[in-house]
Amino acid sequence: MENKKGNIVSIIWMIGILFVVLFAGLLIAFGGMIVDWTFDEVVPELTTIGTVGNANVSEYTSMAITPVDTFVQSFTWLGGVFYMLALVGCLGMAFAFRFTGNKWLGAFFILCMLLLVIASIFISNIYEEFYNDGSDVSIRLHEQVLLSWLILYGPVILCVIGFVCAIIMFTGDGEEGQLV
Repeated sequence: MENKKGNIVSIIWMIGILFVVLFAGLLIAFGGMIVDWTFDEVVPELTTIGTVGNANVSEYTSMAITPVDTFVQSFTWLGGVFYMLALVGCLGMAFAFRFTGNKWLGAFFILCMLLLVIASIFISNIYEEFYNDGSDVSIRLHEQVLLSWLILYGPVILCVIGFVCAIIMFTGDGEEGQLV
C-alpha cells in the first residue's frame, strides 16, 4: 500500500523549501545592499573623527569596524553562493523523496512547481525594477553579480530544477535497493 499522504507532504515540503529559498535570496540581496550602503557611508566618517575625549575613534574604527566592513563587502558573493547551494540542495531532496509511479502525484508536483515559477516571475520582476532604475540602490545591486543573476533568471532556473526533480522523483519503481 502506498503512503499517499506522506508523498503529498514530501512534495509540499520540497516546494515550500524552494519558496523559502526564493524569498531568502531576495532578502539577502536587499539586506546586503542596505548593510553595504550603511558601511560605505559610516566608515569614512568614523575614520575622520579623530580623538573624542580619551578615545581615539579613528584608531578604534581601523581595528574593529574596517575588518567588519571587509567582510560585509564579501557578503554579496557569500549570499550568492549560499543561494546557489540551497537551490542545488533542493535537488538532493528529490533523491530522498523518490515515489512510485503515481500519475496524480506527478500532476500535483507540476502544479506546485508552476505556482513556484509564477512567484519567481513576480519576484524577478520586482527585483528587476530596482536593478534597472539607475539609483544608488541599482548601483549596489549591480555589485551583487552572482546573486542578482540568480534572482533575475530565477524562473528559468526553477523550471530546470523542477524538471530535473520530476525526473528524479517520478522515474523508476522506487524499489532500487530491494531484492525480489
